[in-house]
Amino acid sequence: MFIRAFSVMAVASMIITSSAFGAELVVMSSVGARSVMDELGPQFERASGVVLSFRYDTAAALQRAMEDGARFDVAVLTSPVMSVLTAANKIAGADQSTFASALIAVAVKHGAAKPDISTREMFVQTLLSADKISYAKQGASGQHFQRVLKQLNLDEALRDKLLPMTGAKEIEAVADGLATLGVQLISEILPIEGVDLVGPLPGDLQNGIELKIAVSAETKSADMARRFIAYATSSAAADVIRAKGMIPP
Repeated sequence: MFIRAFSVMAVASMIITSSAFGAELVVMSSVGARSVMDELGPQFERASGVVLSFRYDTAAALQRAMEDGARFDVAVLTSPVMSVLTAANKIAGADQSTFASALIAVAVKHGAAKPDISTREMFVQTLLSADKISYAKQGASGQHFQRVLKQLNLDEALRDKLLPMTGAKEIEAVADGLATLGVQLISEILPIEGVDLVGPLPGDLQNGIELKIAVSAETKSADMARRFIAYATSSAAADVIRAKGMIPP
């Protein structure tokens, strides 16, 4: 861990100049990347002297905020939302990169038996056997899970078992015993105490969520924003991305 942290900070040092000290960047990020940013952010701040102010929410909620005029310098959002905001001239089209992708997975309460979800058939049986299934009411993972239920013709059969949650509480609901299964990105499952990761959705039921990182079209700190993006997409940062359950580009 020390070597990893040192290498990340070394990359940051190479891309920062002394004029950066005292600068501030507002980063609006999907909650799917929070565990990564919680580690990369402080390291970048220590190496650069730049203050990072993070705002986390679902990509859809951040999109609405940006469209309503919220100020930001860097965005970390799902690819479809990034495309919409680029077309709306909220995001600089030339200043964006693929940040990471994450798989949608299932969690159970810590210590509970882990069901077999390795095949479509076993996944269906697991869903039918569950008492309650929590998922994000908004956000890419929840939208995909609802599509999967319709694809499997389970949306009606599971109606009374579904527990849509807001405020990124769907995995905490599993830890608290409110749900027997939780469906969310691996990167959002791993940081939550009191739950165990079962595994990703099987086969063609899976849909990796791609996140992109980009510069605001209206930022007054474009150069520093680009430097943060270079840092967050470096090979050293990729080690942190993997450790948090995401897949670097």
